[in-house]
Amino acid sequence: MNIGSSAFLVLALALPAPLVSQDAPPSRLADLELARSRRCVPALARLSTVNAELEPLARRAQRLQALDNAVGVEDSIRVAPFDASDAVEAAVQQWFTDDGALARRYLESRDAKLQDERLRARAAIIERVQAELRAVAEQGQARIDAASDVRDAALECEDAILVRSAVLEVCDTAASPVCEDARAGEAAERFTFVDAAEDLWDVEQLRPWSKPSPLRVAPNGALVGARIGVLARRANLVLVMGLEPMIRTRDEVGAEQAAQLDAQLDSMGFTFDDPRFVMAPALALQLNLSEPIGGETHYLLHFGDLSDPAGQVVWSAAAGGAVQAVFPASPNTLARLAAGETVSLTAVRVDGDDARQAEAVFSLELNGVGQAQAVRDLLTYMGGGQLARDLARLVPREEVGGR
Repeated sequence: MNIGSSAFLVLALALPAPLVSQDAPPSRLADLELARSRRCVPALARLSTVNAELEPLARRAQRLQALDNAVGVEDSIRVAPFDASDAVEAAVQQWFTDDGALARRYLESRDAKLQDERLRARAAIIERVQAELRAVAEQGQARIDAASDVRDAALECEDAILVRSAVLEVCDTAASPVCEDARAGEAAERFTFVDAAEDLWDVEQLRPWSKPSPLRVAPNGALVGARIGVLARRANLVLVMGLEPMIRTRDEVGAEQAAQLDAQLDSMGFTFDDPRFVMAPALALQLNLSEPIGGETHYLLHFGDLSDPAGQVVWSAAAGGAVQAVFPASPNTLARLAAGETVSLTAVRVDGDDARQAEAVFSLELNGVGQAQAVRDLLTYMGGGQLARDLARLVPREEVGGR
């Protein structure tokens, strides 16, 4: 998404100062949100059908997990009563009975063979339960995969504020879970509505900066943590910005770029001693737009009011769809974030090739609450050596070629 550095400078230097975003809703917002609300009626109906089909599998998986845990701690009370009509539950119940008898015999005789028999039987029942759990998970995943188009279609409806009139228009001829809430008015429980599409622009939400946590391995094996973030919402536009370590293998980035990144860390006094990787503090940006909503041609991430674009803009991209970018943050940007300077994303319309005719379409300002402390804490973690030590512990050297 990044436009080249030369194009960025030309745009930033040519922008008029200051740019003031409009309070009125962007020109295409109402039409796009009305269309979204209409699409969400059938999309949520199809998703509800898929979820109903998955619900028995989810209950089955939850019960099997409880059985597995009960065997693990040898406590049948956790899962009693058993369903004797279910082969796996009956087998688990029988194992508890047999294991209890073996345990009493072992206490009386202290015969090591009895203890070995108990261990083999316990391993066998655990494998049976877990095999069934894997089979259920595979069934569920197959159903999810088969319904990927349904879930993709409903994605734009997740946490969206819908236009009641547009929803009810479709509900006249279609059944959907959203219809009941739309008719309930203020008593709606699951979905949120506005009466008119234009009212969406009055809905705003700001969240403070999150606090950093150490790098760790998630259950799926991915590295997570060592990140802070902040969120701003207006209407159904959600802007999320995070600060995180961008970690790449040296082979991936090449010798020249690796040297540049190492030099930047040195200039900031950072300690990151891992011969396998390079690291750069990076900004991660997400904005959930499917297409321009007011004729905007570019998005600018910036400090201040754009009265000094060349000194305030830290990133820009051509408009055209959802914004998703990760890019190294300059030392100046990091210093300003650590000082608590707030950041905004402004959508700009540039007519033709003359950036002096640019007009701000809308702007989303991120919350500064908790920013300075969170940024300083994360930068200390990144640059004080602890990040490198955690990375070396979590990713053994042999996993990336043994270098």
